Amino acid sequence: MPITPSDIQTLVLKEDDFGHEMRVGKIIRDVPNIRVEHGGTYTDPVSGKPRQFDFRCALLKESADLHLAVECKNLDSSAPIVMCGANRQNNEAVHDLIESRLNSVSPGKQKHGIFVDGTSSATFRASQDDAFYSPKSFVGKSILRIKPNPNRSQLASAPFVSDSDADIYDKWSQALSSSVELAELACGAAGRHHVPKFYTAILPVVVVPDDSLWTVYYEDSGVLLKQPQPASTCELFVGREITVTRDWMPHQFTFSHIHFFTLAGFRAFLTSLTSDDVTWGKLFTSKALEIC
Repeated sequence: MPITPSDIQTLVLKEDDFGHEMRVGKIIRDVPNIRVEHGGTYTDPVSGKPRQFDFRCALLKESADLHLAVECKNLDSSAPIVMCGANRQNNEAVHDLIESRLNSVSPGKQKHGIFVDGTSSATFRASQDDAFYSPKSFVGKSILRIKPNPNRSQLASAPFVSDSDADIYDKWSQALSSSVELAELACGAAGRHHVPKFYTAILPVVVVPDDSLWTVYYEDSGVLLKQPQPASTCELFVGREITVTRDWMPHQFTFSHIHFFTLAGFRAFLTSLTSDDVTWGKLFTSKALEIC
């Protein structure tokens, strides 16, 4: 039978990656006062080759900016992501901020014996109960991809099988690579905003369709704490440490987690950032301390 426009439309609406990307973009642009870039390029910090990002967006409140490096992954609900994890350990309950400083030349302004002139920066870290990521709450440690079993002879006993997570890894690693350049740019934020101090948080994000994200929660003993659950949001611990070298004194910065959202979860998260001061205050906490 010849294909019809209706056939094409049905397949595109379900499987087209660009359509999913546009739906993510609609959620972002619905947020008041958000700044957004769609489909730009950056230089990969490892390979040195140009790569393309899906979205970069930012929210500004007073002297603080939240940057999101957003990658979109279209999935069918019959082949979801399953995030396997356990209780977050104390050393995993951390998040970093970059403090950018606009300094003037004057006697006595020095750090470690070096006179400060122009813009400098430092990393501030919030830990444990002061962190955006609470200790003892669920955190992902590995990802499985589930798909229908292609072996017809095994369908009765095993209708679904696990699959490689390579394409999911590609997406979250892209979000992480895009975030590295945002951290470099954050070091000069005070100069761009013409303020003495400016704080930046950077979160790598992967957004998948609704009903395509599940969690499996293990006790520390390795026993399942409860049955697998559908989720709208969860974090994968990565602990990726980088050296930020944009200014005169390099410093360490760590991306502790990758955020995974469904469309509904991403919309709720962005809404909480704009309407809930508690969420914003937890991210830009005054209890974060400079790390050496």
